Amino acid sequence: MIVTRSWLQEWIDISKITSQDIIDKLNSIGFEIAEYSTINIPSKVVVGKVLDCKKHKNANKLMVCQVDTGTEIKQIVCGAKNVAKDMFVPVALVGAILPNGLKIEATNIRGVDSYGMICSFDEIGLPKLEDGIMILDNSIGELKLGKEISEYKVLNDEIIDIELTANRGDCLSILGIARELSAAFDIPIKNLKDIVFDKAEKMQVGIGRLLHIKHKDIEADLIYKLFSNKDYQNPLKVKIRLSFIKEELKNEIENLAFYTTYSVGTVMRIYSYEKFRKDESAIINLRKDENLMDAVYADEKLSIIGVNQKDESKPKDIDKYFIAEASFIDPQRLAKSYYQASKKEKIDTDWVYYRSSRGSNPDLNIGIDYFCTLIGIYSDLDIFSGAHKILQEKEPKNIKVNLETISNLIGEEITNSKLATILTKLEFDLIKSEDKSLVIKVPPFRHDIENEQDIAEECIRFIGIDNINSKPFRVEEKSRINLSMIEYKKKKELRIKANASGFYETVSYIFTDKKKLKRYGLKTIKDKLELINPITKELNTLRTSLVPSLLDQTINNIKNGKKSVRLFEIGTIFNENRDEKISFALIFSGAKEEDSVLNHGKPKEIDFATFVNKISSIIGDFELEDCGIKNSLLHPFCSASIIKNGNKIGVVYKLHNRFQKELELPATFICELDFKKIPYGIKEAKEYSKYQSSLRDLSILIDKDIKFDKIRKILKDYLPKEVKRFYPVDIFKSSKLGDKVSLTIRFMIQSDDKTLSEEEISKILDQILSILDAKIGAKLR
Repeated sequence: MIVTRSWLQEWIDISKITSQDIIDKLNSIGFEIAEYSTINIPSKVVVGKVLDCKKHKNANKLMVCQVDTGTEIKQIVCGAKNVAKDMFVPVALVGAILPNGLKIEATNIRGVDSYGMICSFDEIGLPKLEDGIMILDNSIGELKLGKEISEYKVLNDEIIDIELTANRGDCLSILGIARELSAAFDIPIKNLKDIVFDKAEKMQVGIGRLLHIKHKDIEADLIYKLFSNKDYQNPLKVKIRLSFIKEELKNEIENLAFYTTYSVGTVMRIYSYEKFRKDESAIINLRKDENLMDAVYADEKLSIIGVNQKDESKPKDIDKYFIAEASFIDPQRLAKSYYQASKKEKIDTDWVYYRSSRGSNPDLNIGIDYFCTLIGIYSDLDIFSGAHKILQEKEPKNIKVNLETISNLIGEEITNSKLATILTKLEFDLIKSEDKSLVIKVPPFRHDIENEQDIAEECIRFIGIDNINSKPFRVEEKSRINLSMIEYKKKKELRIKANASGFYETVSYIFTDKKKLKRYGLKTIKDKLELINPITKELNTLRTSLVPSLLDQTINNIKNGKKSVRLFEIGTIFNENRDEKISFALIFSGAKEEDSVLNHGKPKEIDFATFVNKISSIIGDFELEDCGIKNSLLHPFCSASIIKNGNKIGVVYKLHNRFQKELELPATFICELDFKKIPYGIKEAKEYSKYQSSLRDLSILIDKDIKFDKIRKILKDYLPKEVKRFYPVDIFKSSKLGDKVSLTIRFMIQSDDKTLSEEEISKILDQILSILDAKIGAKLR
């Protein structure tokens, strides 16, 4: 939201407050300042009037002008096509130094003396609005010949760019920011009658003779006003301010309507009268469209209230009349209905949706009155008397505020009177006051206020977080061994181990791009549970995986010249039903080690075995199984499920060659783990056996299709307690064995009570062989 000092001055007297004080105050009440800049029009550039304008005797494209600069008449040679007699223009006098470094001197151009320069917008440091010289008018202030242009504050302005959060739609206007400054500096907003002049409606003909409204089941508030259309041109003040905020539409009247919206926050749109004409009058039909959204119809749908407007419904220069519309629609209802409709079909939006969905000014009268005032001051357009109004009855939003609750939320005791003072400045109404509570009426333009917590936030903003006394945080510790502490220690341990293995931690938003999730073949949130009002189009859903953000960061690092990228993140993800869980994901891309003498400066790329060993160094030993998961990211022949203690806790895979090529990445491996399923527990001291252990090998014949994982599962359930550990050490294949293979398994056998005899060890091995024979038909080789 861009504001200028002179624009704010129209609503609140800030003449005695410096711009730095304004910036500091806005920061202190929760508005981050993105940028501050000034327009510095050079000195010796003054107001001049072209008294005479003739063609140059030696140049067809040059004009010789006699310009009154207040103290004397200057002869100036000008090459602009739009220079003409009786124009007021900015004149750079001899000695002036323009922003581009040009120093104005007396000179002779094609045989004619010239004593100055008639300037264009950009030549004196303003945004370029149009070709040719800049034409001045009284909208910037009374034009006095010889007066320095830099003295006109509308031109020589100061610009403040404010970062607004999505919930503060009430501040998407100059009036909205002025309200905040009014409360912060305790300076009253100027009386609206001083700003919105009595609109002298210049026609006695009423609007009802030429324009009719039909409406059914409309939930929006609307006001319509009719005007004549006669070659309207916006004044310089409107044009220059629209250029400061970097907004300009195609049509002059549309620009004035947008200027009104930006000034007071009321959404204003302009329609061509001819689109609604039926014989001698026009009819606007207001009803629900096929998606149950409020819409404007003629013979066809021309706009959706608060969403968009078709270009063909906008006014043309040849139109005899145009219609102005002021609208308000509840932002939450609009966002929900738009979301439901956009699931059925793509619905384009324009600037109206941005403002309406965040909460525009519901006071439509101020918008219409302000627009009519501008028309009345700056044009001779006719304004038809009367207006068509469709206004809905609204229940006032009252909130009961408990002082003790507010004090606890703030961290400091607040009195009834102090709370009432703060809220009154913010235009809240005090409905009822009791000893320990207040009933507050929320102003209709504050769509973000819903409960006591919001009221507490308003108090903190205006008390100032730095003015709240810090207090020690009292903690009554019951036990350090709880779920939160265990989770914290588990995360900390995983981070330490991941860092020790060469991985760097990243942190990313829980929001992501739905198109990106679909492209990667990942699951997405169900449509009915999607975000109604996303921060941006690129962050329009909740993430269901940490991998897309890790890939983005890997791409950035590779593009920045990193040959080896190792990243991890521990963060929240969501399933299709928006149930959340914590995920632990790692990515390794490029060289598996740094350049060194040992690899002659040419390290090999990361491979599956190396990556798996890295994961093992972080979470401990695990087994791999065939991966049952399928998505576009997984390499079909290089992926596996991670099994730990018999439970599947995640997947490890190579990035599919297609994406590796598309994303311009070297060999890349990814691991995704369910944080909750990663084993972790408090270490308990346990007495170890003092007796000798024995290692015994058992060679068995089994079917060649049997995997060791199956044998492991069988033995885990049936092994004698004396077997502490077992693992495969050899496998032998031969044509003599047919469809059998010889597998050698090594067992570590140890008793906690005594030293086992050879006979006892043999019995244990016989017992193991019997188990394997019964379960998989294994025979002793």
